[in-house]
Amino acid sequence: MNETQQPGPFRTSALLPILSGAILIWLIASFIDFANPSLQYLIVHDLPLFMSPFILFGGIVLLRYRPKIGHAVIGFGAALSLWWIYLSEKYMAIGNSWIAMNTSDRFSNQSYVHYSQLKIFCTVLLLATLLRSITRLTPSQWRFRSRPVNQRTWPAIIITVLFIVTWFARSVVPYRQPIILDAWEPDLTILHVKKDGLTYHETLISVYRNGRYYVAKNDRQLFHYSFRESTQEGVLKDDLRAELTTIELLPEFKRTLNRPAKALRAIHAEGWYIDQHSRGTAIAVFTTENSTSPPKRLVDFVQDIENVPSHGQVWHSTIRDVCLQFCYDPIAGLGYRAENQRCRTGLDNKEHCL
Repeated sequence: MNETQQPGPFRTSALLPILSGAILIWLIASFIDFANPSLQYLIVHDLPLFMSPFILFGGIVLLRYRPKIGHAVIGFGAALSLWWIYLSEKYMAIGNSWIAMNTSDRFSNQSYVHYSQLKIFCTVLLLATLLRSITRLTPSQWRFRSRPVNQRTWPAIIITVLFIVTWFARSVVPYRQPIILDAWEPDLTILHVKKDGLTYHETLISVYRNGRYYVAKNDRQLFHYSFRESTQEGVLKDDLRAELTTIELLPEFKRTLNRPAKALRAIHAEGWYIDQHSRGTAIAVFTTENSTSPPKRLVDFVQDIENVPSHGQVWHSTIRDVCLQFCYDPIAGLGYRAENQRCRTGLDNKEHCL
């Protein structure tokens, strides 16, 4: 193939780079709106991002006259912007672009969510553009089923899909929200879960040292992006305070501390998860799936609290899971949802998650 021979029609070759360049410009505008960086910061840290659209459109112009050079320039522009996206994900202060879509309405930042969504979409297009340019630059002698490789698009599509699936899987587990919380932790947290088909009925009771407690309830469903949660507050009466002291010393809790707090998977199942602040991160687990029953005094204590008339504040919130409720687990149900609650950097400089 000589230099002026095009691997494919100009319009077909230029469509994906044009779309990538347009979305990249949109990403830049969203980044400026979200981060509001100074001009000096942009020049020092984000110059590759701002150069990439010009390089992409320069390569598009070259496609008509020098196809090979045009594809090489387009590939370089896509690689440059992908490198910036990689660095921005690696050194993001909180979370990543995927868990940005777990943001609840209580801590919502729509500019951040919109920017993260654009970053994912832009990554898909830029990676496909880069791989397609590389494919177009392969020698015409390279053939697959009697057709030159440089005339095929499916390798770029397959590799892009595999990358996005892998990126998603590595980013969304464990469930967490892109927030940092620094608040008092409850002395005792009890999560009661009933699973009925695709629906989880959850009740969370958090009791604090001063006697104040919170009861949160939801009915979340698999394959749903979000669910509503209602929370009410109250204060323990003297009889419940005395019962709480007894509950915290139940010996049954110690015997189930070695069981993992996994989500219920059977069609119909029930689970109890108890987290005591004095025991660190150890969680007592009683589920029908591991054939363990919760102490009767614990069940009665929960029922007594639920039967107390509500006189305190009641509020509602929307909880989201980009995994469609498959990542949301009992640990998240116990209230460990913030980035710093689920994952921390250890002394070995590696991330360790609950």
